[in-house]
Amino acid sequence: MVVPSTSMVPTLNVGDIVIVKGVDPSTITVGTVIIFRSPSGSIDIIHRVIGIVKVGDMLYFQTKGDHNFAPDPWSPGVPEQNVKGVLVARIPYIGYVTLALQGTLGIVLIAFLIFLMIAFEYYDSRKKAKQGIR
Repeated sequence: MVVPSTSMVPTLNVGDIVIVKGVDPSTITVGTVIIFRSPSGSIDIIHRVIGIVKVGDMLYFQTKGDHNFAPDPWSPGVPEQNVKGVLVARIPYIGYVTLALQGTLGIVLIAFLIFLMIAFEYYDSRKKAKQGIR
């Protein structure tokens, strides 16, 4: 996963690639950085566990980004089935390439590179054709 926001600064920075390990949710403790699917199901988030609540047989993790002022708004927390894993390691800034290619700039860059490849192939084939005629 590539870190897309500043919510975990200084622990994680935008563009860091994180290495994630799947674990049994019952082994997660307060202070652990987890990767989870938001309860709305729309995005993956990486935040720190600040509390654990058990409701019946289900664990819920209360989370907060290190750089955020308030805890995440989900009540009672992130359900255990939404947890994808825990942070194992990070590779600083390498993910900037991935983030850049996901936006408009990335689409323009890829289109430009395709254009350059086609132009080079056309130029090269014309050059070879001229050399063959002589």
